[in-house]
Amino acid sequence: MATYREIKGIQIEVLSSDPSNPVEGQVWYNSTSNVVKGSIRSTAGAWSSGGNLNTARSSCGGSPAGTQNAALASGGQVPPAGAITELYNGSAWTEVADLNTARYDVGSAGTSTSNLVFGGEPPITGKTESWNGSSWTEVADLNETKQQVSGTGASNTSALAIGGYAPAGAKNSTEVWNGSAWTEVANLNTARAYPGATGITTAALAFAGWMDPNFTANTELWNGSSWTEVNNLNVAGAAVKGIGTQTSALAVGRGEAPPSPKGIVEQWDGTSWTEVADLNTSRASGATSGSTAAGLYFAGSVPPSTTATEEWNTGAAVTVTFDDS
Repeated sequence: MATYREIKGIQIEVLSSDPSNPVEGQVWYNSTSNVVKGSIRSTAGAWSSGGNLNTARSSCGGSPAGTQNAALASGGQVPPAGAITELYNGSAWTEVADLNTARYDVGSAGTSTSNLVFGGEPPITGKTESWNGSSWTEVADLNETKQQVSGTGASNTSALAIGGYAPAGAKNSTEVWNGSAWTEVANLNTARAYPGATGITTAALAFAGWMDPNFTANTELWNGSSWTEVNNLNVAGAAVKGIGTQTSALAVGRGEAPPSPKGIVEQWDGTSWTEVADLNTSRASGATSGSTAAGLYFAGSVPPSTTATEEWNTGAAVTVTFDDS
C-alpha cells in the first residue's frame, strides 16, 4: 500500500496547533491532541471543533449578532448558576468581567463588544445587564419577570425578548429594547418557553419551544409590529438556538422529553426548513454567534454541562479528524 509521502511527495506536517487557514487537501498531525487532521471543502455545510470554553455551562447568554471569530458566553448553569463571562477570538476562550448577577436560562442579544443579557433564574428575574466590551452594567428590568426566554438583536441598544416561562406557565409576550427601556409589543401566536430566535428588532424569526407539557415545531416571523405563522420545523423540540437572519437561519440542537438532547440542525431559506449536518456533540441549551455561512455554537447540556465549541462553515474548507478506516 502506497504511503502518504509516495502519493503526495511530502511527509505529513507535525504541528502543535491546527493551522488558522488550512488549504483544501492539507493534512497534518496535531501533536497536542495526538490526532491526524485534514481540510476538505464542504458545499453543504459542516461542523468542526473549535476551542473549548474554560468553564462548562448550559443555558448561558451568547452573542447572536456576533461573528464566528468574536463571541461572548455569559453566565449559565455551571451548576449552580454562574456569572463567568468568556470571550472567543476564533481559537480560544478568555475569561473577562463577570455578570453582576449569576444566572442561567437567560436571553441575550448583540455582539462580543455590545451585548445584552436579560431574564433568567434563580430566582426568576427580569434583570437586564449591558456589556460595553469590558464590563457589565445593570440597566432597566424586563416588564415581565421570566426565565427560559429567548433573545435576538443587533446590539446592547436594540434587542427583542421573546417568550419564556413564569410561574403561571409558558409566555407569549414580546418586548423590545431601545437602549434604555423595555416596551411590550405584539404577542407570539403560540406561547412557549425555550424558543429559538434570530434576526433583528424589525425582522426576526422565532421557532420551536416548550408549551408545558408539549414541544412545538411552530415557526413565526416578526415584521417589527406583529407575528405571522409560517412553515414548521421538521422536528419539534425546545432549547433550540438560532444563527443568522430572518431569511437565512440555522436552528441548532434540540431538547426533548425525557431529557435526551439531539444534535439536529435545520436550515431556513426564508420559506421552509431542511435538515442539514448534525452537531458532532448532541446537546441542547447552548449559545450562538455568527452567520449561516460561518457560525458558532458553544456550551450546552449533553448532559451534564459541556465546554464544547463547534464551528459551522458552508462552502469553505473545514477541518476533519481522520480515523483508521
